[in-house]
Amino acid sequence: MDKTTIVIADSHEIVREGIAARLEASCEADVVAEAADGYTAIKACRHHQPDILLMDLSLTRPSGEETLTKVRSSNPEMKIVVVSSDPSISNAFFVLSQGAIGFMPKQAKGADFINAVNAAKSGYTYLPVEFLKEFVKSRRNLTRTGNIFGLSPREVEILEACVSGQTTKEVAHNLNISVRTVETHRNSIYRKTDCNCSADLNKIVLSMN
Repeated sequence: MDKTTIVIADSHEIVREGIAARLEASCEADVVAEAADGYTAIKACRHHQPDILLMDLSLTRPSGEETLTKVRSSNPEMKIVVVSSDPSISNAFFVLSQGAIGFMPKQAKGADFINAVNAAKSGYTYLPVEFLKEFVKSRRNLTRTGNIFGLSPREVEILEACVSGQTTKEVAHNLNISVRTVETHRNSIYRKTDCNCSADLNKIVLSMN
């Protein structure tokens, strides 16, 4: 049986080497390339056409988010497992919405990396148990608006306006509501989505589209 081919993309050489050694020893895998940045990861995937890309979301040149999007668009059949040092629910929603098949904390144990790769090999999504619990919790918040966070139609409007770069005053003016009302809705959005900054909100919008 042919071995599963893998590209590992992480900015730290010692991390790449450690993961590669563990996967090759335990997963019938062949790590065909390692990449320290987004550009090298994209190039390696184009050249080797691996079965799996295991990538860190914090890649640079280009960013992990852009790398994920570019690899997915040019290699739609490739299975992508994303690891992140910020394993927030917003990051999980984002990477899955962009076509990743797995998401896990960078601090995970070696056995977790093996399980994630084995799941990807079989075509199954991999998420840590704590993320599954959060997904179930979020699923229960579905409303008639169709978004998984239970945002009201007005909150969805304000969310999209905020991530578009509009100031609070501009949002209030365009929606014909008060600045205080915008701030109240925005605080509610942060609470419901478990986000802490505008960058996280932007990922939420992308996952909803």
